[in-house]
Amino acid sequence: MNETNRLFIALAAATWIVIAVAVVFLTWAAPERTIDRLDDVVTFLRDNNTTAGQLIVTLAASAIAILALLLIIVEFAPEDEPRELRVEQAGATTIIPAEALRMRLEEALLTLPEVTAARSHVLSRDKGIAATLDLTVTPAANVGELTQQAVRVVVDTVQADLGLPVSGTPKVKVAFGGPKPGQPTAATGTPFVEAAPSPPAHADASPGPLIYDESPPEHPPQT
Repeated sequence: MNETNRLFIALAAATWIVIAVAVVFLTWAAPERTIDRLDDVVTFLRDNNTTAGQLIVTLAASAIAILALLLIIVEFAPEDEPRELRVEQAGATTIIPAEALRMRLEEALLTLPEVTAARSHVLSRDKGIAATLDLTVTPAANVGELTQQAVRVVVDTVQADLGLPVSGTPKVKVAFGGPKPGQPTAATGTPFVEAAPSPPAHADASPGPLIYDESPPEHPPQT
């Protein structure tokens, strides 16, 4: 809910308060005039006490009620994707466009050789950036190793490149798809599977790049 919507709701609520106060004031300060105005309304309803008159009143009242209900639903319904992320660190608040951050993470994830498609979801949590990743990988991908690489990419992008804290460990969901161009592996249609959790990355008020051991694993000699 943005500031414009909040202001509109506040003004609408203030208007209803003013109307209620005015009704109470007129009831005590000018009871005869108030009664006359109410009598006019009663006379109108009595004169139009027909099916057509009742239908007009019903339709008008229903339209007002439906519009008010739609306004409440639209304003208070949670957003699927936040537009802005607010991160507090060192006494200051940093505002990050969520869409730009998602695009940057997805571009970084697509640089992994075995990732064919990537979608990220980001939000502010515990004074840091939390992320959920949906990855489509090649059939021959090592899910555990790829999960660690994806988490490393997200943490390095958020912490090292942007200088922002990371809240918790990014959650990774993996689905098997077709190979990248030039790879002969056949495509599969396996649904999303939950990847094994990686060591957590905690939010820090003074973020810095995480250090990873990137030494290549030892391979047995080939015969």
